[in-house]
Order: sequence, then structure tokens, then C-alpha cells
Amino acid sequence: MATKTTLIVSVLVMSLFSLSRELLLIILEELDPISLLHFCKSSQYIHGILASCSTLLYRYELALSGMKDGISSYYSPRARLEPLLRHRNGWLTLNWTSEDRLRIPTPTIVGVSGRFLYHASESSYHGLFQWSLHIYELRSYRAPPVDKLQYCKFNLPFEIRKVAIDAVQNLLVLAELHFPSEDGPITASLHFLDMWTCQQHPQAQNLRFQFQTDWWGTLPPGHRISIERVQICGIMVGLSVRLGVEEGEGTTELVLVNWHTGIDQQQRFTGDLLSFDILSESCLMVLTHPDEDEDDDSGDSAASTWERSSDGLYLHERGKRSPQITIHHIPDGRRLRSAQVISYDLPELWKAISFLQICPNTSLKPNVAPPTGTFFHSDPSQRATVILVEFPSHSIPASCSKKVALVMKESLFQPPGLGDRTLSWEEWQDRCTVIHLPDDSEAHAFEVVGRKLVFFQSVGEENCVADSQSRLQVLDFNDYAAECLRSIAPQSSAWSWNEKWATASKIFKAGASEFIRTSTTQVQSITWVDATEDAVILYNEREGQTVIRVLTFGDTPACL
Repeated sequence: MATKTTLIVSVLVMSLFSLSRELLLIILEELDPISLLHFCKSSQYIHGILASCSTLLYRYELALSGMKDGISSYYSPRARLEPLLRHRNGWLTLNWTSEDRLRIPTPTIVGVSGRFLYHASESSYHGLFQWSLHIYELRSYRAPPVDKLQYCKFNLPFEIRKVAIDAVQNLLVLAELHFPSEDGPITASLHFLDMWTCQQHPQAQNLRFQFQTDWWGTLPPGHRISIERVQICGIMVGLSVRLGVEEGEGTTELVLVNWHTGIDQQQRFTGDLLSFDILSESCLMVLTHPDEDEDDDSGDSAASTWERSSDGLYLHERGKRSPQITIHHIPDGRRLRSAQVISYDLPELWKAISFLQICPNTSLKPNVAPPTGTFFHSDPSQRATVILVEFPSHSIPASCSKKVALVMKESLFQPPGLGDRTLSWEEWQDRCTVIHLPDDSEAHAFEVVGRKLVFFQSVGEENCVADSQSRLQVLDFNDYAAECLRSIAPQSSAWSWNEKWATASKIFKAGASEFIRTSTTQVQSITWVDATEDAVILYNEREGQTVIRVLTFGDTPACL
């Protein structure tokens, strides 16, 4: 690193034009993609030299796109350059390369995990009822072409409530709920399976983990229990279970388990509004709406908010603070230590909220290797954390929209040291971008891919048959997204595209930063959206049928 710095300083001191082209190429080849990008922006002459060398140009475009080179590939940088540009420009304009369609009877659950699409529903086999799980590998132009995408079907004897897949570990986690026939606890189970055989994973000491909730017996009318999220991160699996009591009311329980040993962290987190993200095997993010008189940092934040009676749970209204992000240290996968916590307060005026969520980010986390042969992938150091906050219609703070997205780099949140610490909003707001989402339509299904936020907005009338008519939206927070957009059409201030879809792109200012919004200008039939690094997945449910469209961006390399 010192050698690179010395070379750069020498170049700055000397006239760039006094160095030979060969020497400049040697210097440029020593730079990492980010340093190469910054250096080339300092001189048109240097940029011209770079443009004549496909290897350097590929690395430059990687940094410009917020991407990182994949594991060593047989494909040369020159061959990978065109797929990179097609992938980037496809996302910027929502112009996909291929479309795969699947029409199925509306399943009980359907979704995407990793690079796989799944759906599951109940079926009858020889008079016995069972659950059928279908798993489809999704297409990718960021890897060498394959003759056939993988498909699996498994029959299981229990109702599948949630599916999580980690292809790097060949891990399939299935979640189910158990309701007692008499007065006993309601439990949630996680099954740790090999994703290709649906048998116990060879690294799992136990086939399943059982989590006993705080809820017992038969649920009263109007009460509903659901598994909100299952997340895999290395050896850790996070499980959140929610009890819905009234319209918009409820409580959520969160537990972490080491899937190798089947042992949980012996500590649960509870809250009226609670969302989580396992940042790494040693770092957990929890988003809550704590009570005014809460002093306990253990995570048992809202247990005293609810009182159990013979006919269910009842909420006791108490004063609330503003929402809070807490970062917990998980030392070596052992028990969480509540003393190791950093808390980040959200604005003081945001005390009255109706919804909180950490939007899942589907790109690779730091220290996770991409699949073998991957050409390029989103730079893990640039991953975005996006938090969605919604206010009640009668309590929207001044200068806020009803729904707000907070965007920040995930690298902001580091594992805490010993002791606890709280940062006020004023202390960290400069590292966060606040996006006020439009109030003229409902926004749904927020997904994050790297530094992109994907969602759709309904444009039909509420409760109308046509309410599946929606516009797809993609917000790109890559630091150089505006520059990438201008490279396609330099002279425009707003861009319109008419390829497979009619779409429009526009650059917006948010504080000191810029971001791109690309949206469809014509309505689409959408009832839900998923997103991966390669594709947008659109669902349209109607009359007992679900049509799934997988729109994939990129291009196949032309040569080695």
C-alpha cells in the first residue's frame, strides 16, 4: 500500500505528461478499482489511456457501478466488461434481457431466497395430505452459461410457514408452527436440511430447533400468529414470530440459534414493533420502538406492555420514545451480552409510528464468498441498510411524508466494544439519507439489492378489482449512479426509455447526495415484488392463479 501511495504522490509532483505511456500503465495496474476510479477522474489524459486497455477499463467500470470483481474466472476482463455494462444499464433503465414465466395455482407461500425461487402448498397423495415444496434456480448473466437451471421438488409432512436458502452452505431452513391440542405453549420449529436432498444437513447436530413462545393454548378469535422472518448468516439463524392482536397491533419475539449445534442464545428480544438483521456472525441489529420508562438494554423491551387474560392479550398504552436501532455483539456465537450494545436514536419527533421495518438486503454480505465462477457482484463494503418508517395519518411530523425510508451504509454499524453507548440522532444523522416517499399512492414490498431500493406503488383505487395495477420503482443510491446514467444519455435532465417497458429515470437530490429513481410509466399487473442482484420478480395473483415473471438483467459474455 505504501508503494502505491508513493507512486501516486510522485505522479502528482511530476507532470503527468512527462511520464511515458508504459510507465503510466504500470502505475494504473497497481491500483485497486476505487483508487483507479479516483485517479482517472483527476485527468482526462489518464482516462484516455485507461479507455484503451480493456483490463483497466473493466476495473474502472466495476468501481463506477458499485461492483466488485468475482472469484477468478476463465473469462477475461474484456469478456466480462460487456455483461457488466449491460447489467448496470439494464437496472438503470429497467430494460431486461430475458423473461421467464411461471403460472401456478396460487400457493400458500411463494418467494425468493438467495438465487432461488420457491413456492409451497398443500397437496393430496394417495389420500394423505402433505406439503409440496418447489425450488427453482434463477437465471444469472453474472456467471458462465449453464445447460439447465436446477429444479427440486420435495414432499414434507408439515405445513411450511417460511423458507430460507443459503446455497453456499447447501442449507435449506424450513419453519413451521405447532399449536397445542390442549393448554400448552405454541412453538415454532426450524428444520436444518440439505437443500439438494431435504434430509438433515450433515453439519447440523440436530434436525430441528424448537422455540417455545410466550403464547399458550388456543388463540382467541381475531388473534393470529405468524413467522415474520427467517434469516441465515453463517452459523447463525434468526427467527422472528409475531402475534397479531388487533388491526395493526401485536408483539414480536426474536431468537437466534446456532444451526450447527441447535443451541439458541438463551435470550429473546420482544417488542410491539421489532425488526432485525444479522449483520455478521458476531453482530446483530435490532430495530424497536421502546417505551418511555424502559431502562433495560437486554432486548426484553416490551414484555410488560402486554397483559395476559383468559381471552387473550391486551395492550396497555404507555408513553413511547422515538424508534431506536441497537447493535449487539455476539461473541464467538455464544450468549449475547447485553452490556455490549451501541444504540442509535431516530429523530425525537418520530415518537408516534405505526410501522417499522429493516428492509432485507439480498446482496452478499462482507466475508461471504460469491458462487464459483461469478464475474462480478455488488461491493459488500457499499451495502445499504434501509429502514422503513410509517406514521399514523393523524400524527405525521412536519416536513415528513406518511412513509419515510432511511438509507445508510451498513458499514456504519460496527460490533460494539465493552460497555454500552447511545448516539442521539444529531450525532449520526449526517451519515443517513432520509427519503420521503410520495403520499399520492401506496408503496409496498420494499427490497434492497446492494444500494438499490426496489418497490411498487399501487395506482388503482383502494379495494377495487384493478388495485393490482401498479408502477415498479427502483431507487439507486450508488455514489456514481448519476454519472452512469449520464453516460447513457449525457444531455438529458430526465430520461425516458421505450424498450421492453416504457420507463423514466430522474436524478434527485437528498441532502448532499444524489440518487436515481427509475420507474415504469405504464401500469403493470403487480401484487408483490421480489428482487435479486440479477432480476426483478413480479407476482400477479388473480382468480386462484399466480403468474410469476422473472425479468433478468445483463448479457452473456461474447468470448473468453
